[in-house]
Amino acid sequence: MAINCQTNISTTDENHRSVEFTVSVSEMEKLFDKNISEFRKQVSMKGFRPGQVPKQLFVSRFGDEVYRETVDKAVNNDLKLEFEKIIETWKTDEKLELAAPAEHGDLQADRGQDLVYKLSVAFNKPLTVQGYKDLGVKVPAVVVSEEEINDVIKGLRERFANELEPPSQDEKLYSMVGAENEADFRAKISDDILKDKLLKARQIALKEAFDKLIAQNPFPVLEEQIKYTAERSLQQHQEEEVTISKEQLDAMRPEIILAIQEDRILRAIAEQESLKPTQGQVDARIQEIADSARMDFALAKDAMRKNGQINRLRENLKLELAQNLLIGESLPEKIQEKA
Repeated sequence: MAINCQTNISTTDENHRSVEFTVSVSEMEKLFDKNISEFRKQVSMKGFRPGQVPKQLFVSRFGDEVYRETVDKAVNNDLKLEFEKIIETWKTDEKLELAAPAEHGDLQADRGQDLVYKLSVAFNKPLTVQGYKDLGVKVPAVVVSEEEINDVIKGLRERFANELEPPSQDEKLYSMVGAENEADFRAKISDDILKDKLLKARQIALKEAFDKLIAQNPFPVLEEQIKYTAERSLQQHQEEEVTISKEQLDAMRPEIILAIQEDRILRAIAEQESLKPTQGQVDARIQEIADSARMDFALAKDAMRKNGQINRLRENLKLELAQNLLIGESLPEKIQEKA
């Protein structure tokens, strides 16, 4: 049963709102009495049968502890659920997006008084991106020279000099990249160089595209989202909860602001264009992953489906489709093999 409370929503500015819950004294006493009854059943005291401790004696001994538990349940269960309902309504009706987890304000929870609990929330308003279809940005063509291939092979020979002793020197080198012979070896080296050059060319083109779109579509990047993103970045490599310093945040700020701008622009474009990867495009990416891990396609796909990676892959490909729209590229489709 939902808790009886008064809810007051106030707007600080167009990107910030606060929600204040007030639970009356009488409502808190009802919840307290209910918890007293439940805890009494579990407590034994000398001179009384289990569960038969007089209420007045139980309250005198354990009342403060039970009331703290009552407050905790009210805040972290009931009011949390009410808050989530409000957030879902904002998301559905106004298309708002939380910029960061809500900030918890002061909690007034003295027994004999109303419980007052306030949360503040920062959110991003819907973004409509303009001018993304005519940016004039393309990924330039790239080529691989024989000199580049030779340089990579020379580097591999020097790196693994102690492991590549004659007479099977070349065979060992070929096996490192899964090549069968010299021609196959050079082809694989060439493919790797080409992929790297294409990736760098793509990144340069995307930066140019984003620079134009950010200038054409200004929107606020909220401090709460900057801090939350920075903390998550640091938390990836830490087991304990991270508290970011001002110096760390200031150092990370430019890069994080850019990342947030790019992400919001991509997601908005994907929404505006109703972008969604085809099954062929999903399979093509799974094939790349399987080939990299030297796994069978079907086994790799089944493993990714079981651990939830397929859904994450679809989301990443959706954003990649938006990127490709900016630079005139397309995702490859996996060709079904003939039986």
